[in-house]
Amino acid sequence: MFTVLQISDTHLSQRIPRFNANWACAARVIASHPAELIVHTGDAALDGPDHAADLDFAASALRTGIGAEGPRLRCVPGNHDVGDRPVIAPHQPTTDARIAAHAAALGACTWVDDAPGWRLIGINTQVLGTGTAAEATQAAMLAEAALTLGDRLLALFMHKPPFLDQADEPDAGYWTVPPGERGALAPLLFHARLRLVASGHLHVHRLIRRGAVMHAWSPATSFMVGPALMADTHGGERRLGILRHRFGVDGVETEVVALPGAEPIVLDPITDEIYPPPPSLAPA
Repeated sequence: MFTVLQISDTHLSQRIPRFNANWACAARVIASHPAELIVHTGDAALDGPDHAADLDFAASALRTGIGAEGPRLRCVPGNHDVGDRPVIAPHQPTTDARIAAHAAALGACTWVDDAPGWRLIGINTQVLGTGTAAEATQAAMLAEAALTLGDRLLALFMHKPPFLDQADEPDAGYWTVPPGERGALAPLLFHARLRLVASGHLHVHRLIRRGAVMHAWSPATSFMVGPALMADTHGGERRLGILRHRFGVDGVETEVVALPGAEPIVLDPITDEIYPPPPSLAPA
């Protein structure tokens, strides 16, 4: 058995340090929970697409918090790290340059990590459907990873969940991988050896088992999203925390770990303070 700690949506920045203290609380929890690997499922930075310094600060803060003697760190990008599809974020589309900046700060955006009996794959959901070179590279990596899986069990880590409730549901807009891009993940999402799909982005904690597969939404360390921005949590819980995944011979056990001392910040009333609309989208 081995353990992976999943952290998500830290939203770190030196410019706007509103959520940095909550990361310090999470780092103390990590120090008291032994693990072989830490996976960050996106939005490490507050605003990486427009502020490269946020990515660099996030990388430094994460590594300092985990410590030189701590577990290895793997990251996948979030929309606040590298941008999003133009229909969602026309002012911050995902580009190869933004993907490269994230990789320079936080390591490979798509990765394969093998452990005894398991293959863990980090997927960059932000590149799906972009037509970028990074998307083509990822597609080739994922195809190879599926082809060479052998008898290992499979776990996927990504920023946006592939869907909210059903694999054939319509487009949920900002919150999930859009239907047109889910097909690119189908060979992995419906693989007979799949046991875990772990995501972030929603700032909501939910664990749902579908057949042999646990679909785990990680809470954020930074803030919660209130009802003004997210009316329906789809059965999830608004809270802060991290996830602990224990991988065994036949499957994975997942539980949420609280962050003692963390401030229960709700984004809704401070959205414009943290993420002011760009001039082109601001009201006249």
